[in-house]
Amino acid sequence: MNNQTTLIIGAAGNNGVATIEVLINKKQTKDTIRAAVRSSEKAAELKRRFPAIETVIIDLDKPETLNAAYQGVTKVFMIPGNIEAREQHAKNAIDAAVHAGSVEQFVFYSVFGAEYESILFGRQFRAGEKYLEQSGLNWSLLRTIFFQDNFFGWADGVKQGGLYFGIREGSLAPLNVADIGEMAANILTTSGHNNKAYNITGPELLTGADMAAVFSDVTGKAVAYVSPSQEQTLESLLSSGWPEWQAKGMLELFEVFATNQAAVVSSDGEQLLGRPLTTLKEFVSKNKAAFV
Repeated sequence: MNNQTTLIIGAAGNNGVATIEVLINKKQTKDTIRAAVRSSEKAAELKRRFPAIETVIIDLDKPETLNAAYQGVTKVFMIPGNIEAREQHAKNAIDAAVHAGSVEQFVFYSVFGAEYESILFGRQFRAGEKYLEQSGLNWSLLRTIFFQDNFFGWADGVKQGGLYFGIREGSLAPLNVADIGEMAANILTTSGHNNKAYNITGPELLTGADMAAVFSDVTGKAVAYVSPSQEQTLESLLSSGWPEWQAKGMLELFEVFATNQAAVVSSDGEQLLGRPLTTLKEFVSKNKAAFV
């Protein structure tokens, strides 16, 4: 089998880095990994961390910058950025893949529940999914739910004895980013994934109180669960620098969790990994220093 060239778009983000890390450590593959990023600073940072990879600078708002990045590329993993123009960025990347003529597989990072198009984030990602499905390329969809790693953003509250998470009495199964990277790498390096959608959750359904109990257990100090109102959550996100569109999108997502619309545990992740997924307790224990 000829060596493959895998282009990772959005390579500097947490999911991109997690995927590169696993691909680099896969001894059975000699594929070229080409990391596409937005700046020379991000390219240099990735190159320092992963000397074996190639880096390329692209601007998804300028499709003409994509042609060189796609030269000789056989596989693509696209992780759309946290920007309002997600749909257009996806279309530009997919068009470039079609134009390249060499892409045998396009893996698209998406969100759990995107197929329902019921909230902003779902509609944004589903638009990219649809465009890819109609492109003529072999596609795979990796739809993920809320990350365990997001709780780093709640660390200050946890340190002060409170998990402030506005999902009322609802539950969800938070997912580990390192697990996502391993799933993506497995899709990119094994067969049987063409034209399939994987709906990925974490391994266990947890309420906000359950999550607070995990933090209490691991840190050894009491952490109370507090569910702020939507207004309080919006104010907190905006004051933290979130764009209004994204903050309101997060409120919609929290409402999905609060009303148990995503209160399921999927087997797709374990199927892709061939092992159990990381639990929240395992994640917090590994990163205990961040929460005490």
